[in-house]
Amino acid sequence: MSDREVFVYVDLGGVSHKVGRLWAHSQRGGETATFKYDEEWLENEARFSLEPAIGLGPGVFHASPDQPLFGAIGDSAPDRWGQALMRRAERLRADREGKAPRALLKIDYLLQVSDEARMGALFRRA
Repeated sequence: MSDREVFVYVDLGGVSHKVGRLWAHSQRGGETATFKYDEEWLENEARFSLEPAIGLGPGVFHASPDQPLFGAIGDSAPDRWGQALMRRAERLRADREGKAPRALLKIDYLLQVSDEARMGALFRRA
C-alpha cells in the first residue's frame, strides 16, 4: 500500500488558509482518498465545505469507492488527453534516466499540472 499526504489550501482575498489534509491511497491497483479538515479552518468564520461528500466538521471523510479522489479536488486534474501526455513525459523521463517509468496515480496527475495552466481552484504550494 502506498500513501501520499497533500496539504489543501484555499486562497480567500489574497490570503492562503490551510483547509486540511488529503491522503491518497494506492493498493493492488485501486485508489482511494481520505480527507480531514484542519482545526483552524473549522474555527475560521469564512469556513465552508469543499463539497457535499466532505461535510464541514471534525473527523476523517472517505471518498466513495468508485472515485479515487473527491470530486471537488479531482476536478482540477487533467482530462484523458492530458493524462496521456503526462504518461508519455514519464516514459521519456524514465528512458533518459535508464529507469522503468512510474505508474502515475490520479493524485500524480493532479499535482503535476503547472499552476499557471491549471483550470480550477487548486494550486500547489512549494
